[in-house]
Amino acid sequence: MQQLQQERLVVAIAAVASARRSLHDTVKYVKEHESFGRKIVTFQNTQFRIVEMATEVELGQAFVDRIIRAHIEGEDVVSEVSMAKWWTTEMNKRLTGQCLSLWGGDGVAFDCPVAGDYADSAISTIGGGTTEIMKVIIARRMGLG
Repeated sequence: MQQLQQERLVVAIAAVASARRSLHDTVKYVKEHESFGRKIVTFQNTQFRIVEMATEVELGQAFVDRIIRAHIEGEDVVSEVSMAKWWTTEMNKRLTGQCLSLWGGDGVAFDCPVAGDYADSAISTIGGGTTEIMKVIIARRMGLG
């Protein structure tokens, strides 16, 4: 069980890193490309979406960092690792989908880095235990079932 928790923690770490990379690539893209004669970054909706995504990445990072510290100190973090695994992978999938939409038609090109991140993000919600399995583990540890 301990090895499984470490695997899930690594998946959560990777999900946050992937989300951060996708967001970074997208910010760079919207600063350089135009739509309707304006840089995409100048649209208020684009700015709001980027700010929301950046906030989610930072929240995920803070949670994962706390769990890493607790795990290193030998604490029982089964529930927290399960929470982090499902939340960060789902966040990464949602975030990379939003990033992809900001790329527009360029997002479906084979050389679009966010397209690869999007495909990988779907797999991360399954490997190491599905989102639903993570929730079952948490519910049981909370005495709910």
